[in-house]
Amino acid sequence: MTAGALEALPDGAGRVVAPDRNQGPVLLLAPSRGLGGGIERYVRTVEAAFADQGVICRRLDLPRPRWAGHWALFAATAAALPPVAGPVSAGTARLIVAHRALLPVAAVLSQIRRVSGISVICHGAEVWGSGSSLRWQLERSLMRRRDTRIVAVSSFTAGALFPGVTATILPPGLSKAWFAELVNASAAERPRRAGLELTTAFRLHDWRDKGLPQLIAAVAALGRDDVRLTVCGSGRPSADLLAYVGGYPWCTVRPELTDSELAAQLAFCDLFVLATRTRSGRRSCGEGFGLVLLEAQVAGTAVVGPAHGGSLGAYLDGVSGATPRDETVAALTQVLAELTSRPDRLGEMGACGATWARASFAPDRYAALAVDRLL
Repeated sequence: MTAGALEALPDGAGRVVAPDRNQGPVLLLAPSRGLGGGIERYVRTVEAAFADQGVICRRLDLPRPRWAGHWALFAATAAALPPVAGPVSAGTARLIVAHRALLPVAAVLSQIRRVSGISVICHGAEVWGSGSSLRWQLERSLMRRRDTRIVAVSSFTAGALFPGVTATILPPGLSKAWFAELVNASAAERPRRAGLELTTAFRLHDWRDKGLPQLIAAVAALGRDDVRLTVCGSGRPSADLLAYVGGYPWCTVRPELTDSELAAQLAFCDLFVLATRTRSGRRSCGEGFGLVLLEAQVAGTAVVGPAHGGSLGAYLDGVSGATPRDETVAALTQVLAELTSRPDRLGEMGACGATWARASFAPDRYAALAVDRLL
């Protein structure tokens, strides 16, 4: 069992703690709504988990970028919290910060409003960000506060954050509705087709950081006419993305799919590939977990994960998926060549991944775990 599986995340007594029904309301501060991507799906799953466990939760979204948006979020959250000078009552609200960039908002609020504590979710970008920036120094200082609980999406993220800070681990999960959608899609009869279908998915704005150029180059290097690639993602595809993909007739972009359409695509394809680049500094990128790898396995499809980062917690390397030795096109080509040369093996890996992912990330168990870890 890997660190990504729920079985690997019991509390100190080896059990999942039932939610405290006296717990006050939860204010969930989120960086976006409707932009798509793994963070958006993570937040939606947390909302569903709270609802499943009877926890009152109000979501407050960052309405716009930069300081104006942070100020608006601060004002909205302050209005929802009782003042420090008010009467003490059971069930004081807790702040859940769904992205560390919103931590300063929560920290200031905790000084002027009554809160029971702060939980901040670290998705992985914190690992590769510029450690010398003033903003990161501030956020790192705030993470060390006694009233702040760090919640990481993977063991990799937890271990790589920075020395002296411990983190609780809560991997991404799937809501009951989305889990059922993926399972149902895997049971649907697949239309007949010639050749092999590869799929990747991400926020289309990030297509370069998600390794699409390298993935396309690797597929091209296979030299096979029977392999196609479908690129799914949220957001409108940019002109440069469309121009890039337009040079490869076997590559198709499918933007803004509904959940049912995405589930069908994940179940329909023979192999899902996520080739995220890893880069430190101001324009940092990397994969802290890779939720879409889990989604593809629940849909019954084998996966290829990034060479680096925390995605090894999202699949069973060598059983339900494969990992390139590094981020070069040659390494990715080698993995794709080995897998696509044996379609029967892809089917076996997909079946293994479905069994593991559905058992390890069952929504009922995840809901109780999310309440335990975040509250």
